[in-house]
Amino acid sequence: MTESRHPSKLRILHIVNWYPNVIDGGAGPFIRRHVLALMPHAEQEVWHLEVRQAKGWRLERLSLHADRTCMLVMPLNIWYLIEWVSTFMLLWAWWTRDRSRQYDLINVHIAYPLLTHLRLIRYFIRVPLVVTEQWSAYHFSFNSTSKGLDRIRRIFRNDLPLICVSRALGADIGTFAKREDLRVHVVDNVAETAVFHPTADATWTEGRFFALSGWRFPKRPDTLIEALAQVRAAGRPMRLRLGGNGPKMEAMKEAIARLGLAAHVDLLGHLSPEDAAREMRAAHAVLHASDYETYCAVCAEALCCGTPVIASAVGGIREYLEPGMGRQVADNEAATWTSAILEMWDPTCTMDRQRISERMTARASTQAVGSRYADILHQILEGQAR
Repeated sequence: MTESRHPSKLRILHIVNWYPNVIDGGAGPFIRRHVLALMPHAEQEVWHLEVRQAKGWRLERLSLHADRTCMLVMPLNIWYLIEWVSTFMLLWAWWTRDRSRQYDLINVHIAYPLLTHLRLIRYFIRVPLVVTEQWSAYHFSFNSTSKGLDRIRRIFRNDLPLICVSRALGADIGTFAKREDLRVHVVDNVAETAVFHPTADATWTEGRFFALSGWRFPKRPDTLIEALAQVRAAGRPMRLRLGGNGPKMEAMKEAIARLGLAAHVDLLGHLSPEDAAREMRAAHAVLHASDYETYCAVCAEALCCGTPVIASAVGGIREYLEPGMGRQVADNEAATWTSAILEMWDPTCTMDRQRISERMTARASTQAVGSRYADILHQILEGQAR
């Protein structure tokens, strides 16, 4: 990691709603990567405060990576109650803090439900707040028409500086909150380039395509499987290797059997990051069909490996998948994907994989994200001072 280019380090308190913890060690990985990326540029403290719905009651105070953790597990699905419990948890944490610690900014990651009662929080906490969002739920309006959504909208009607992982997410939040004047800054998700990078000994195989996902909405594995059948029918020797698991797996297996593709599909199951990177480097191209993506870490990681990507033209993907790096597909019809794969078959064979990696690494590496993140926080603090 590089040292900060600013004359003094910011003092940042991160308050996170999702973070790796003793109940779920895989929670909030993108938030943790943002915090780690900022490490050379700031003195940091992390509080993990979360109300989680599950069977039974449990209060967890043990931390894996946070400086303070307070997780309340409760069997009640009453959002009004969850919002107030989250608010009091935040105020309790502030009241019982180490008062020798001083902060320039408080960065709240995932605003809801922690900031539902923002005016009350601001009354007691007189430190400038900034919000970082990574949640795709805003695009789908939380799949709800409840009047309770107005309590979430109010958070973004209070002139809070907002950091998003894509312009698309910023636009989603603006549409959801009915605000056209949100102050939105963009900081990419971190691609762990210590893992996702080209290697001198890597060789890729023509016709070997790779896709990786947690196979659930809004992913479209059905599109990829049907396109595989059509591409093979057009005479191209396409093979599809699918990593990951999820609720759509049974439907995927049924489609593979129905289309007679068992000999041309490899279901790889769960893959470690290292195994995923090897699959990406060995692939002709990485495919990603989805009805929406706030950012899509898989596509960014594939590009950091130097592998061309063919992906749905949705959300944050449109902001970094540029010509010379692959292809954006206009819709998720199998025929459209078949045409895109056939049209890109030869061009992806000659793309400069080292150059692809350099372009994405310059945007999404830990160093690049940390530097951008620090610059934005300095801008926000200077704006607060003015």
